[in-house]
Amino acid sequence: RVPQGTSSLKAGRWDKKALVGVELSGKTLGVVGLGNIGRIVADRAQGLKMRVKAFDPFLGREAAERLGIELCELDALIDCVDILTVHTPLNDHTRGMIGDAQIERMRRGVILINCARGGIYDESALVRGLESKQLGAVALDVFVEEPPPANHPLLGHERVVCTPHLGASTQEAQIGV
Repeated sequence: RVPQGTSSLKAGRWDKKALVGVELSGKTLGVVGLGNIGRIVADRAQGLKMRVKAFDPFLGREAAERLGIELCELDALIDCVDILTVHTPLNDHTRGMIGDAQIERMRRGVILINCARGGIYDESALVRGLESKQLGAVALDVFVEEPPPANHPLLGHERVVCTPHLGASTQEAQIGV
């Protein structure tokens, strides 16, 4: 609710009671893809006292346990998380990985995050999940079409936070590139 809080305060309103969020502590974060970025995200989540479960077909169970992460199959992960974040490349196996069928199986109010590649989440399914309130919120840094069209239904949705593919847009990251 940070963007809404910023907008309302700049507009001269004090909408504190209308902007109640959720705590991360005690929640279960699901991470799809435990490469470098996925591992960093998992580490930060553990620092916030979150339980971390993950799906990564290339990482062994023992390696995940050393990281303090419970490795699961994707279906089992989808069934039990409060927040799901993906950190995989876009390919034939990940394109549309999260669509209507997966969203319907998730806990009501789940939060979905995509800072990896547009197309991993089915954007139309995200809209339907938000409209049905199955999804509590969505955060997107990437879209199938970039930039997305001005009339894209996710851009104007009140429970969507979106940015223009800023994943590596820091001065330090640009020097590293």
